[in-house]
Amino acid sequence: MSLDKLPPKAQQYLKQMDDLQKTYASIVTQKQQLQLTLMEYRNASEAIKDVPDDGEVYKLVGNIFFKTNKKKVWDEIQENIQILEARIKALETQEKKIREELERLRGEVNKLLAGMKGSG
Repeated sequence: MSLDKLPPKAQQYLKQMDDLQKTYASIVTQKQQLQLTLMEYRNASEAIKDVPDDGEVYKLVGNIFFKTNKKKVWDEIQENIQILEARIKALETQEKKIREELERLRGEVNKLLAGMKGSG
């Protein structure tokens, strides 16, 4: 059965599903990128935690390393970890809502198609 033979409501649901699937793919990609960045920050956190408070710590800015204060770098790393975790959690919430909406639309399309078979 071609799409143009489907009821307009089913066509509308399928279009919404297509749009949602594209959004879902984008969210998954963003989440994966953030998770990689989060892993890098956690690794940096592990690497710096054993450095003595008066030990030398360097921070890369562009292509230049600067000597800096361990506490300042530690605080920046922890703040970035918190921000990334919050962003990942927000994306996971969006991801869940989209999955639920896709399931709802899939059910609606299936009902419409079952109604067509019953009347056809």
